[in-house]
Amino acid sequence: MTDAPSTDPIYVTLEAARAIECNGCGDCCDSRRTDGYWTWGALPLDQFASLNGGAPLIIPLEQVEGGDWQDRTARAEDESELFPTSFRCAAFLPQEDGRGLCGHHDQERPGRCGEYPVHVPYLEPELAEYGEVTLSTREFPRCSWYRMVVVQDGDPRAVEVVEAD
Repeated sequence: MTDAPSTDPIYVTLEAARAIECNGCGDCCDSRRTDGYWTWGALPLDQFASLNGGAPLIIPLEQVEGGDWQDRTARAEDESELFPTSFRCAAFLPQEDGRGLCGHHDQERPGRCGEYPVHVPYLEPELAEYGEVTLSTREFPRCSWYRMVVVQDGDPRAVEVVEAD
């Protein structure tokens, strides 16, 4: 019998969470990798083409009969946070081991790409108000920050994070 992976939260300080490096799982780069769970909100109709040599960088997707995904054209509702858009990033480079690389990592990218999940603008104010913030990685078991809850400095639940080589 194999033990199931733990679902217990891991409590870390904001400093510790920000010291962790992305492991390149790629689950936040393509909605297909989370079966449509992860979406892009407020996608500009130009799809960040100015960051990709004039070609759309963030491509809206739709699920079709049989569960497959296909590209679709951008729609006006994609610009709204109220209508999350399934997407794939044209710069995402899947690897044979299942992880992925960002083909634009060293170039200008949409702000959201560098913010997720520990540099999002709401994190510090929510931490100050509530004392803890659960990172939005519950559907990403391969993510570096999976199951992490950011707590204030001095919280006795905080563990020291040691990254694997």
